Amino acid sequence: MTAREAYEVLSTQLTNIYNDRESSTIARYLVEDLFSKSFWSEDELSTEELILLDDAKERLMGHEPWQYVGGYADFYGCKFKVDPSVLIPRPETEELVYLALDIIKREKLNSVLDIGTGSGIIPITIAKKTERLRIYAVDISKSALEKALENSKLLETNVEFLVTDFLNSGLWSDLPKVDLVISNPPYITSFEKEQMHPNVLEHEPHIALFVQFDAMEFYKAIASFVMDHQDFGCKVLVEINENFGTEVCDTFRTAGLKNIVLIKDLQDKNRIVAAEK
Repeated sequence: MTAREAYEVLSTQLTNIYNDRESSTIARYLVEDLFSKSFWSEDELSTEELILLDDAKERLMGHEPWQYVGGYADFYGCKFKVDPSVLIPRPETEELVYLALDIIKREKLNSVLDIGTGSGIIPITIAKKTERLRIYAVDISKSALEKALENSKLLETNVEFLVTDFLNSGLWSDLPKVDLVISNPPYITSFEKEQMHPNVLEHEPHIALFVQFDAMEFYKAIASFVMDHQDFGCKVLVEINENFGTEVCDTFRTAGLKNIVLIKDLQDKNRIVAAEK
């Protein structure tokens, strides 16, 4: 079987789960990620590669996200290693990074802290697109930070990763003072679970997806952290649940943050809140 034939087989089988366009796109990326060959290549696959292909098909039919099967996810023009210990990057987060880069360059900021970094896509991308910036990232998951460090080395960036439970305010004094605090925290409520696709619900880490009780818990913590431990002028940029734009703005306002702006994404959904101390 050639790489091209493998692509065609995967495309056909995936139509049982995805639409035709999605099936074709996923099959293309998988062939390239699994075999380091063009999906249009006539190169014959080895016995080991055919075994890998069969395993991939089985995992895909079990609704496992194709990024985990292939081991990579694309984000902002780079390939990041991913596994079930970290979330798969979303296009909406690219918009968050785009805004962060604009603020960093316009305001000539010198340092950034990413809260809940996961695979490290936010700080690593910022590091790739800027110079002489001090960049820190924290997460409660050691396995996630191992993947983030692996990605940082792979993409040749210098990000300092720290293990911490950010919801424990007693640990905030250990974190650095920075010019920008950025975060894509857990923001999906338990009520939204039934609307989610099985490949997300059954495979991606729930600790990075869901809030347990209060949809505002991370936003309250971020606001308090900035007000209590950051200097005046510190910028804040967070991704949000589209259903809670007003609530996040009110949470920031109550905490004392100013210049609060609710920003829509390219799908015209409330997606980002910007503020500053």
